[in-house]
Amino acid sequence: MSELLGDPRVVAALVIVAVLPLLIVFAGEVEERLRQRDSMLTPIVAILRRWAIPLLTAWAIVVGLFGWPRSNLLVRLIGTALLLALGVAALAVLRLVITWWRNRPVEEGRRRPPQLLLALPRVLVILATGWLLLDTVWGVDLSAALTALGVTSLIVSFALQDTLSGLASGLLLLSDSPFQPGDWIKSGDIEGRVVDINWRSSRIQSRSGDLLVVPNAQLAGATVVNYDRPTRLHRVVVPVQVAYVNPPTLAKDMLLDAARSTPGVLEDPPPDARVVQVDDPLMGYEVHLWIDDYERAPKVASDFGSLVWYQSHRHDVPLPSPAYDLYVYDGIQAGEAGRPNRAEIRRRLRRSPLLDQLGEDDVERLAAASRAARFAAGEVILVGTQNRDLYVVWEGSARLEVVLGDGVAHQGARISEGDVFGILMPLDDLQPRVTAVTDCELVVVEEGAAGEVASRNPELAAALNQLVSTRRRRLERIAETAAQTDDGVVEESLHSEARAEGGGV
Repeated sequence: MSELLGDPRVVAALVIVAVLPLLIVFAGEVEERLRQRDSMLTPIVAILRRWAIPLLTAWAIVVGLFGWPRSNLLVRLIGTALLLALGVAALAVLRLVITWWRNRPVEEGRRRPPQLLLALPRVLVILATGWLLLDTVWGVDLSAALTALGVTSLIVSFALQDTLSGLASGLLLLSDSPFQPGDWIKSGDIEGRVVDINWRSSRIQSRSGDLLVVPNAQLAGATVVNYDRPTRLHRVVVPVQVAYVNPPTLAKDMLLDAARSTPGVLEDPPPDARVVQVDDPLMGYEVHLWIDDYERAPKVASDFGSLVWYQSHRHDVPLPSPAYDLYVYDGIQAGEAGRPNRAEIRRRLRRSPLLDQLGEDDVERLAAASRAARFAAGEVILVGTQNRDLYVVWEGSARLEVVLGDGVAHQGARISEGDVFGILMPLDDLQPRVTAVTDCELVVVEEGAAGEVASRNPELAAALNQLVSTRRRRLERIAETAAQTDDGVVEESLHSEARAEGGGV
């Protein structure tokens, strides 16, 4: 028995008689089942059943059973047909896989693979089939042909290096997909919308309507900015100069009103205005406008600039104007001219009901030791025992706050125009402070002058002492309320409560 199994002809006969018929029957059954299900695998199984298995049977008979040499013409023809059938079946399998890959859902922001990458497996199967036919079946020595092909390829590569470089760059661009047709891109001095991408070059339409044909090698070796990836959100930065005399808060409000009124500017993210230059006679700002269509960026910037002119007049925020007269600028004199004079200071002090009862000499003494001060919205005016000056609110409003030990600030009384405040009394671990709610203009009276006038006016001294006591009780009440509620807000008028307690404030 072992001697029989050792004979190649006996083994070939067993395969021909037992294995191949079962394989044919099994393939026919599988083909019928797949046909009933209308499966895409049916043509592949049909090729194997009708061509590959019968040709394999014939090759086994003539080579394994009859012992014909492989150099025989009939054997080579059967081998050629068998390899071609297997190659066709492999191509059918690849076609099925490529069709599934091409039709699968593509994630947002990713491009489908280029056709060349999908065609490469087919080319490899064809080349492998041809190699086996020539080398294995027909016995052709390919070493000399490969040597000649290598020399020829070297010559051709030197002659067509620019073209081949463009083709390689095009392949890299298509596989990497840094941009797609329809995207707005910028690379160096080139900016425009991508119209088409091929193996050699990319076509880009500029804002002027001109079509730019850019070699892929140039784009592959440069930095490319894609304004449509990963999202179409884009920030337009517009520099604006405003006259130095405008408070930054008012200037920002004017610029933001112009930004919100500009067509195409998004509400989320909201526009933003930032100070980037402080220099007399102008201040520089940057306004950040968010859009979702880069093509409209120049128009959005132009529309915004037009609206700034109108908004500046409505907000009474003058823009810089060119000077036509030559004059010598005296900074010290200009600074003094911009400050309120003594008469204006007296008028502002009279604005306070507490100080309005003083005589002219006392008011003059306070005015002589006073200065005007401006604070922006959100700026801290006074903290704890920082100083002992007296503050009179001329314009705007502020808020008395208490900062607890955990660093959280709790809002307290509102300080309005005409109100007076000064030293803040700390309580244990509480830190009181006054913060501007809006832009504020204050009159600050020096501690010595305030104490001198108060010593000559018992009623004023009593009112100030009562003001300190009222503030202490208020701070305690704010702290107690903060411990009982989430926000600790106690909104009340400092002026009204002090007046009710006889303080005259």
